[in-house]
Amino acid sequence: MNLQTLWRNVESRLNEDRPDWREDITRFGQVSAVESRNEGNAWSNQEVFRALLMAVLSVGDWSKIESIKPDLEERFSGFDLEKYARRSESYVTDILVPWFEDETRKAGFPYLKDGLIELIGAADILVKHCEKNDGAADSYFTQLMKKHDDDPKQVALCLGMEGSEHKLPSLGVPLAAEALKNLGFDVAKPDRHVCRAVAVFGLIDIEPLGKKFEAPAKKKEILRQTMAKVEEIANAADKRIAFIDNAIWMLGAKEPSGLHLTNQQLAELAGNNLIQHKDMNGLLALLDSWAKDGDVEEQKETLEYLIHALDENRPEGYKLFPPELKGKTW
Repeated sequence: MNLQTLWRNVESRLNEDRPDWREDITRFGQVSAVESRNEGNAWSNQEVFRALLMAVLSVGDWSKIESIKPDLEERFSGFDLEKYARRSESYVTDILVPWFEDETRKAGFPYLKDGLIELIGAADILVKHCEKNDGAADSYFTQLMKKHDDDPKQVALCLGMEGSEHKLPSLGVPLAAEALKNLGFDVAKPDRHVCRAVAVFGLIDIEPLGKKFEAPAKKKEILRQTMAKVEEIANAADKRIAFIDNAIWMLGAKEPSGLHLTNQQLAELAGNNLIQHKDMNGLLALLDSWAKDGDVEEQKETLEYLIHALDENRPEGYKLFPPELKGKTW
């Protein structure tokens, strides 16, 4: 199936199950941010901090995060970058986290405390950058874009990979890409929903990258390939990458933010019979989703799919098992 047909199938499924999906993407504000950046606009330091903050918060239940967005500016001191860089860990633990977890908001999530604490370090790096660059935090990102031939995929890897000279605390590669989208750079966010969809579509091949399965979060090449494949779909559809990325994300995200499609349902969009795929990309993607999230419903789906996939193709399934399990039955 060519990418244009795949995109038409994605559109059709979203039109059927989520008629207002285009309005949702508009509300996210990332496509308009890309348009603004392309018009030559720069981001203020407050807007830069907000972009990073919203990336960190995107790990949580997005429907709950959206419900508290109007209150974030006051809670985070007008998105003051310098002020947040001076915050203490205890401020995050004692003031910010309880605010999110309050019974009236219920917007907390497991990564929240660590993410907000690490965000202090990111803010500090940007403040120090400002001191040497005419006070503009935005230039931290525009300079990296120039250094990497205006390729936001490479910048996302640069900002998110451990050991990178320009790594920003609180941002792995998916969150770095999310921050870049918020800042108006057109790139896909290779989070678990998008990685899973792209793998199930058959557009990336996880297995050859290592005999022992590891989560794509640890696989620079998988993340790069995922971003590149979403870009290819966007080019085929003649749409902004951010638009296509948000649409694909909606396929896998939990309700009410998305459709929460199963792997088999995703595979059908690409005209695939998932269980018969010899390379078992769908199985690997689902195992990754389980490993990174711990979601009970996805664990149930994993177990059910695992049984079907192994029974369908035992020789390939056997390769996935660690040595200590070889010789066992299922």
